[in-house]
Amino acid sequence: MAKLRLGRFINVSDDIFVIRNLIGALLQGIGVAYLVPVLILWFYPEEIDFAPYYIGPGVGSILLGSLLSWHIEKVEDVNLRQAMIASAFVWLFASFVSVLPFMKIAKMSFVDSYFETMSAWTGTGLTMMSNLESKPHILLFWRAWMQWLGGIGIILVALTILIRPGVAAARLYRAEARSERILPNLANTAKIIVKIYAVLTLVGAYLYYLNGMSPFDALLHSMTGLGTGGMSTHDLSIGYFNSLAIETITIFLMILGATNFTVHYRVFKNRSLKEFFKDIQVKYMFYFLGMIIPAMVYSLYRFGNLNPITALREAIFHAVSAITCTGFSIDDLSSYPEVAKVLIGLLMVIGGGAGSTAGGIKLIRIVITFQSLKWTIQQAILPKGAVIKRRVADYEFSEEEVQEVLSFTMTYFAFLVLGTLYIMLRLGEGFANSFFETASAIGNVGLSVGITSPALPVDVKILLIVLMWIGRLEIFSTLVFVVGLAMILPRVFKR
Repeated sequence: MAKLRLGRFINVSDDIFVIRNLIGALLQGIGVAYLVPVLILWFYPEEIDFAPYYIGPGVGSILLGSLLSWHIEKVEDVNLRQAMIASAFVWLFASFVSVLPFMKIAKMSFVDSYFETMSAWTGTGLTMMSNLESKPHILLFWRAWMQWLGGIGIILVALTILIRPGVAAARLYRAEARSERILPNLANTAKIIVKIYAVLTLVGAYLYYLNGMSPFDALLHSMTGLGTGGMSTHDLSIGYFNSLAIETITIFLMILGATNFTVHYRVFKNRSLKEFFKDIQVKYMFYFLGMIIPAMVYSLYRFGNLNPITALREAIFHAVSAITCTGFSIDDLSSYPEVAKVLIGLLMVIGGGAGSTAGGIKLIRIVITFQSLKWTIQQAILPKGAVIKRRVADYEFSEEEVQEVLSFTMTYFAFLVLGTLYIMLRLGEGFANSFFETASAIGNVGLSVGITSPALPVDVKILLIVLMWIGRLEIFSTLVFVVGLAMILPRVFKR
């Protein structure tokens, strides 16, 4: 059998030119993002000494991006492979250039700082930091700001501002694991999404402020709540406030963040909440919550020694935090019964809606995976040639799309199993804890049972970093990145 040599189909010169220009344009956006935290020094002038740690990398990223994208106007077309490689690289590089404030201000090691920035940009929320109340405001804002931008996507923010409408923007949009279209024009779609995102963030901050949070805490928790990132300004997360009102607002924001933004657009446009509740992914989110929460309440009451009211309160909050992939908490999860940990882990694997800021496999893929079993059975029992409509709600999926979903789901579970086994063998942890931490990392959630800490071995930290990166780009972009580099680099060095 003839061996297919993929390298023959790759034009190295074209790839390097296109990818360089795309990365350059995106780096300019990252540089601008780096300068924004400096603005809060107006309110905290005593932290002015920290300004160079933001201005320097910010200006440097803008200059480097400008240099790389000098010929951006000449990029007429971008294939999906090139877009995926550029997208995957930018997430790695954005995390790399963002480490300086953590190394200089928080005095963290490079690996811990890179872990923190990858967790922030990917909207994960796992952290190497403690004693957060003692940290400068500008550093806490930087974490939240990265999560807010990471939630909506570096690519989406960048193409809104920098990349001209056309094929290049569309390819990047898809490579960053987004496919929803609110308007026919991609640039207008991006702008609408950003506007909705900003308005909801301000609404959340206002609600928090009305219920007792300081303006700073209110803004940051709204940013990380809607962005489903979950990084807090307090070690105890939302539990610090011990307020049912604040927990309710947080649940509201987390659900909004995990909902497809086309749904938000339709709600605003039609001024009707019916658009929200008739969405298939929203329905299944509540179906899964309805199944898991009672089991969690029983587990916390029966094995966790919590009274029924407290068990219900914590089960609802942590279940929503898990399925929306936010990572806020109101109690120490390391003390939870094993059953409750596994149930939370399952919700983290399921994840929120496609086209939202949440991670995980995504609700629509879970639905299609289960529906595919029914379609397979139908195909087996119906007469040959019978046409089976693979329909979920108002959407009809092709056989190719169903296979793509099944491939993704299987690959996701493969990484989940490998990560779980590695942590079990490397750290000697039990299945529940290892599964929980792995699901939290690859699902970009941020809940932890205490495994994630500066005391972790370096190899486990790197494992979690890789899982966060893979999860944020939904696996395939990172695999294309690795395979693409393996093909391109040898040919570059032969020259």
